[in-house]
Amino acid sequence: MIIADDFDAVALEQIQIVLTLSQTYCKFASLNKCTMKFNIGDKVKFIDQQGQGVVTRIINPSTVGVTTDGFELPCLVTNLIKVEKPSSAAERLFYEGKATYGSPREEARSRQSAENGKNAKHGFPVIHEEDLRDAETDNGQTGNGEQEEDNRISPLSRGYASKHPQPEGIYIGLVPIDQQFMLRGPVEFYVINYTPHTLVYSLATKGAESFYGADYASVPPYSKIFVESIEQEDLGLWTEGILQCLFYQDESPAWPLPSSQEYKIKATRIGQAENYIYPVFMREKVLLVPILDWAAHKEARSLAYTGSSREQKKDREKTDAGKPLAEDKGNPLARYMIKSDTAEVDLHVETLLATRLEFKGAKEEDYLTKQLQVFETCLNQAISRQLSKIIFIHGVGNGILKHEIEKRLKDYPGLHYMNASTLKYGRGAIEVYLNTGNK
Repeated sequence: MIIADDFDAVALEQIQIVLTLSQTYCKFASLNKCTMKFNIGDKVKFIDQQGQGVVTRIINPSTVGVTTDGFELPCLVTNLIKVEKPSSAAERLFYEGKATYGSPREEARSRQSAENGKNAKHGFPVIHEEDLRDAETDNGQTGNGEQEEDNRISPLSRGYASKHPQPEGIYIGLVPIDQQFMLRGPVEFYVINYTPHTLVYSLATKGAESFYGADYASVPPYSKIFVESIEQEDLGLWTEGILQCLFYQDESPAWPLPSSQEYKIKATRIGQAENYIYPVFMREKVLLVPILDWAAHKEARSLAYTGSSREQKKDREKTDAGKPLAEDKGNPLARYMIKSDTAEVDLHVETLLATRLEFKGAKEEDYLTKQLQVFETCLNQAISRQLSKIIFIHGVGNGILKHEIEKRLKDYPGLHYMNASTLKYGRGAIEVYLNTGNK
């Protein structure tokens, strides 16, 4: 005979078993749904540790493969958060709290909202606007939308072994995140500054009825800046636009004027893998859109300095041998050429100041910055113009300039350098052999 208390105990035990099975099923179903929000190519960050990566493999309903720093790690989906790229500084400044319907970013967000609506209907996770704002704060943005340092900027690589040499200038670059299957998955949009000047730019895309401000920033010489990660279905919103450019340098005998260039990227170019190349300044394949040729722009759109007399100008254009060189505004190496394929650059401060505006009130570190700036400009020009050799006269002194030159030369693959002839230069020069991989 079962009394009431025994019956209650048996019923309670059965209920607990049912609840345990139900919880197990719900947890498995939840893991299934979590996996659904991750696709190959998604950028994710880790919950329990620092760092980010890209989903490169779906292992099982609860585990995905995440590649970070070149290594693929198996990760539980419960330990990952999908990363949404923060909006640009321009949008945060000008469009915070305002409607921007029709702009590329707003169109993408509208599409995301529609997808979220579908996900909510079927029980999948929904990405909320406040989550995006939290992601912006996690990616270096302050709470009021300001950014102390633009971490979107990175220096250009030294991949000069490319079979596709490009002249110095301004470019737009579309870089597929999946470099193996370039015609699928998101594409990163870059503005590339392959010039010796700092670039200040504003970017607007062209819509059906208006231009839409997309971004603005300043980019150091020989650097690139990330603008946006674009899904394949949204690429059409970015294929037409206008890029306005201002150029800045500490001093220059000819000041480049602003540029405003429209661009249009044909869909047939984006959809053909052979149009993605390794340029001389990047180590991943990219679809390059030339915006401005630096040499041509300097020659046609520069304001020449007229504060000196004609006699002083002639003196500045003389070489050490006293022979005047023909002026070539598009080639800063012209004054240093000693042979058709060889240049000799004297980096002594007094020589640089004799051929440029006086650097009054400068400190010693300012002189070093100027010397290294001339070194970088001349070396990049020598590589671009395919010279065989360039000699840098650095002097003896305390060895700081020589050390800095050698440190920078290590970043250039395919170059060979050594101490120049002691009979001619003593211990104060280094010669760099270019295009050694082709010999």
